Amino acid sequence: MRPRTITPGVYLLTAACGLIDAATFLALGGVFAEIMTGNIMFLAFEIGLGGGWAVFPRFLVPLVAFSLGALGCGFLLMRSRFGARRRHPFVVIAVLVAIATLLALVWSPGSDSSEAIIIVAILSFAMGMQNAAVLYHAVPDVATNVMTLTLVRLLSNWSVVGGTNQRWQYRATSLSVFFVAALVGAVLVRISAAAALMAAVVVYLIALPFLLRGRSPADKAVA
Repeated sequence: MRPRTITPGVYLLTAACGLIDAATFLALGGVFAEIMTGNIMFLAFEIGLGGGWAVFPRFLVPLVAFSLGALGCGFLLMRSRFGARRRHPFVVIAVLVAIATLLALVWSPGSDSSEAIIIVAILSFAMGMQNAAVLYHAVPDVATNVMTLTLVRLLSNWSVVGGTNQRWQYRATSLSVFFVAALVGAVLVRISAAAALMAAVVVYLIALPFLLRGRSPADKAVA
């Protein structure tokens, strides 16, 4: 039976993001695979504190990999001949996360190792693809990473300040899922980075039926 909506799958992607960023930030070099705002800020801080050019590779790898993933996925999604295959990037993303997880299991990389950089690059590329795919399917008020804007929308539309509380459940759920997933990821990182990434793979396996078959706002746009 076809899932009614893609929304549960997008919430699960939010959980995967929390798990993945916990693994990369806490155990794989102090960078984010998905929250590029953090990487840009930390790079600026390091340069401002006198870190010099030596800090560039650490932050440039996820930024470039993420950008390439977003660019490539966006290019494919905009092609009319891609048609019914516009859900397929979610499968590719899940496979990439699984590959990164396998490498983390085999290598057990140190935080500043070249192996960690490779894993971060794979994950960042996957997260760039994921953000492009989520943006294309555009589920209203269900965020996978832009929690600042989600919090603002939740609070600025609160009935206490004269708002309508419109879709507050979706916004609150996004914030809660992201927080809990990051918390779980941090606990799992105490075992290993691979443990947190393995949890992310499980989340993707649960999410894929919703992502591949659930109805999306984008379906109406192309109908």
